[in-house]
Amino acid sequence: MRSSLSRRYLIPAGLCALLLALAAPAVATTAHPAVPDGPARTSALRPAIPNPEAPHSTAIVTGAAARKADPPISASRRFTELNAASHRAAARARADDMSGAPSPSPNVSSWTGTFHGYWGTFPSQTIYGAQATQSLNPNVAFSSTDSDYIYSPTLDPSGIGCIEISTIYDGGGDYVGAWDWCASTPGFAKTVAVDSDFLATYSQTVNGQPYYTVQDVQTDPTANSWTAYLYNYTTGDWDTFYTSASTSPLGSSGGGWDMNEVYSNYDPTTGEGGYCTDTAGALWESTGLMYQLSSGGTWTPASGAYSSMNLAYPTGGNMGCDTTGYALPTANSDWQVTNATHNADGIVGAGSGKCVNIPGSNFTDGARAQIYTCNGTGAQSLTYNSSGELTLDGGQYCLDARGYGTTDGTPIQIWTCHGTTNEQWSFSLNGSIIGIGSGLCLNVTAYGTTNGSPLQLWTCLGTSNDQWSWAGASASLRR
Repeated sequence: MRSSLSRRYLIPAGLCALLLALAAPAVATTAHPAVPDGPARTSALRPAIPNPEAPHSTAIVTGAAARKADPPISASRRFTELNAASHRAAARARADDMSGAPSPSPNVSSWTGTFHGYWGTFPSQTIYGAQATQSLNPNVAFSSTDSDYIYSPTLDPSGIGCIEISTIYDGGGDYVGAWDWCASTPGFAKTVAVDSDFLATYSQTVNGQPYYTVQDVQTDPTANSWTAYLYNYTTGDWDTFYTSASTSPLGSSGGGWDMNEVYSNYDPTTGEGGYCTDTAGALWESTGLMYQLSSGGTWTPASGAYSSMNLAYPTGGNMGCDTTGYALPTANSDWQVTNATHNADGIVGAGSGKCVNIPGSNFTDGARAQIYTCNGTGAQSLTYNSSGELTLDGGQYCLDARGYGTTDGTPIQIWTCHGTTNEQWSFSLNGSIIGIGSGLCLNVTAYGTTNGSPLQLWTCLGTSNDQWSWAGASASLRR
């Protein structure tokens, strides 16, 4: 348990409150592409990305010097696991269970020990500096007895880097912390509470979502010294958060991450990870991720040329929650995650207002899926499980891409569930439902809006015939 943290700032509290009301800092920012409207966004407003070349001030962000407890596994194991080649691969079926038990599947089967799941951007070469604008969720509150941890977003530029900056959520509260990889015993060396003072000085709010911005750079190549800065939205400067140095990590290649990471224990009352209920509906996002590809070099947006996602199409089991929504608005510099459970319900097409339907409740292999006026019958009652399957008839049949198809126009049918990727789907926060085996979207053929219009796979276009919502939700694939 962490003690409460004392803080001091360099500007009067009244001025902090006044400046918090401003929509954006009065300093230069870099352009950032808008995210299309959808369930995750009610407008095209996006967080402003601070200028990476803004002045670095002499101000120091004041926080606690006391160490925070390490995560449920050792630091050395965590670093090894997160940098393993398999975690940078383009596709991996499910998250790891660090206890050694099988990964949860389906419907998040119970596990023992601590479940470890993560999704995000992993650099594919040595990085000498990283900057990202990270989400904050100050309303997320775990109980003081909760043993789950969330580090989201958590940013570590490189295998040679000394500092990882994490947004921390656990039973002790909500914090931003510096994990020192160059310490003799790696762990959190400094933390600061996400309180009203922090929000007033180091955050901006867009669409009701607070964000802070971190810059983590190599400041002395010879000593391999690294400094992490937080952007001060009231002064337009970068304030120092933490500094560390060591030459021992030199020689490593690749490594590093910017991701959503959870450690969770199974909750038998909900059938999911313990943290899922406390964080339902919260948005975790990292945006404006950029790299320095040489020490002191120019800033370059993260992309597929320099990084990869550890999972191409994650499913609920990857974070230990029955359903989880994912989006990659800009590859690989902007990712979004939210979690929520969802029992059997109808799935409604945005363009048609009609539900995914199996004609006449004909639950047999090969029955073609269509849209039909929503009626709440079993023919329209789908459950999304942690293996990414959309099931009907008590879990016996899965929504299936016919013939393991991966091309535009592949018909959608139902088939006895057998655990293959043509029966697995990922819910994106922009409203699309993506086939894991194909990378294509669940789509109404020819923009159909009438009863009986068949479903197919098609290249994701972000149009109303490939956007969906749960019938029990107001406008979202999550609740």
